Amino acid sequence: MDADIPYNAIENFVKLTKLDLESKNLLNIDQNNYSDGKLKLKIDNEEYDFLFELKKNLTLSKLPNLLSNLSSQNNIILISDYIPKPVKEFLRDNNLSYIDVVGNAFITNKEGVFIYVETNKNGKSLSEKPNRAFSKSGIKVIYQILTNEKIVNMPYRHIGRVCKVSIDTVGKVFKELLRDKYLVQIKDKEFKIQNKERLLQEWTTVFNKILRPKLKQQNFKPKDFTINKLLDIPLSNSIGGELAADFLSNYLIAESAIIYTDKPFFEIAKKLNLLPAIDGPIKFVEKFWKDESINDKEAIVNPILVYADLLSDPKPRNLEAAKIIYNKHVKNTL
Repeated sequence: MDADIPYNAIENFVKLTKLDLESKNLLNIDQNNYSDGKLKLKIDNEEYDFLFELKKNLTLSKLPNLLSNLSSQNNIILISDYIPKPVKEFLRDNNLSYIDVVGNAFITNKEGVFIYVETNKNGKSLSEKPNRAFSKSGIKVIYQILTNEKIVNMPYRHIGRVCKVSIDTVGKVFKELLRDKYLVQIKDKEFKIQNKERLLQEWTTVFNKILRPKLKQQNFKPKDFTINKLLDIPLSNSIGGELAADFLSNYLIAESAIIYTDKPFFEIAKKLNLLPAIDGPIKFVEKFWKDESINDKEAIVNPILVYADLLSDPKPRNLEAAKIIYNKHVKNTL
């Protein structure tokens, strides 16, 4: 139950720190402060008041909207059943307090409180549940479903070819999506996607955690031009990352770019006049889909993938750009 999360988080925090942390109005939403309850922290003879917000499965995909809500709030502690390491690092870098269900915590305020607790334990992510739909191959299938809803009613052979997976994998992924209510069967061999926004957030998290690290990658740098010039080069459905976000949002000034390709990296690098560089601003990433549609002639990859790219590098400016792209290019497709 959701109500168990703050109780367990507070209890385990107290056990680890031996500090006195009391809850008040637990899960009684404060309409003025948009919080889920109040906390009182006692250190020596001093008392400090905090509000808390409960956020289940606090993954990177939830940060853009979360930041805008927290920007006007002071002394907020985020409480969650699961906070992955990159999110914890981001929250600490931005002085945002948190406690997870096993008691890991970072608490700070303008009055000088500073508490940092990190154990080897962590809560269990919802995305870690055994589910073939969110396996490495399943993530490829879901990406195609998110970017082209019509594909759910195409032959498995076609879906497998576009996703670069087996026909058997397609069938198993569909079975899981039906079970989890992401797909509904309208009539014999006709399906419709639902809960698409939730599926997107789930996909973004597992793509960055499971599939992205498995894709071949290599960094390059331009010989004698800025990365923005890549937009003038004919690259089909390939440009992602900050450069794509710069183009889509008119907000972000790109410092790096991702190029998704199924060609040999050095062959493309030679054509683009790029040199290999460990910390180069241009990252080549193995393309995990097969281009087939007319829209694939566009240089920029689908905004959904750009959104995921930005969340894989959760700097404040990237998160703000991700929010803009979501609202401008993604939300209306869900």
